[in-house]
Amino acid sequence: MALGHNAALIGEPCGGPISEQRAALKAMMDRAGWPEPARLPNGKPVVSEGHCSLSHGGGWIIAAQSPSPIGVDVEAAEDRLERARRRFVGPQDQPVFDVMGENLGTLCRIWTAKEAAFKVFGTGVDFLTGLRWDEVKAESATATAVVQGVTLDISWHTLTHPEAVLAIAQARP
Repeated sequence: MALGHNAALIGEPCGGPISEQRAALKAMMDRAGWPEPARLPNGKPVVSEGHCSLSHGGGWIIAAQSPSPIGVDVEAAEDRLERARRRFVGPQDQPVFDVMGENLGTLCRIWTAKEAAFKVFGTGVDFLTGLRWDEVKAESATATAVVQGVTLDISWHTLTHPEAVLAIAQARP
């Protein structure tokens, strides 16, 4: 898939316990010739060439690199999102439901977008009120990270075998 802002993305299916997913993520990055990221004090991974983001979930492992801040998240649309809804969905998320409908898939898109946005900064994005949706389309959106005052380009991608939603959030340069 094409990414903007000179970003690169790699990913592959991967199940098993978290320890195996983390090992597979490192192995995938090694095969691709990507440097092993260092960690900032807040846990955010960084590489000498710029920014990176890592995710594992929904049966997938994903890594992204970019000269500008980037965040990725991958999750399966599961019932646990409905149970956690009150912790991450608020009235300001209505524009997403207006475009995509009220369903578990939309909840997964909201969750992954907010998680990816959080990873752009490494901290400081409140999951209930931290994003203001400026424009929402079927497969993409622009949103403003409220505290940071930064516009994010967000895209969603449906992965298959296994099925999951990948969200990519990139700060506009």
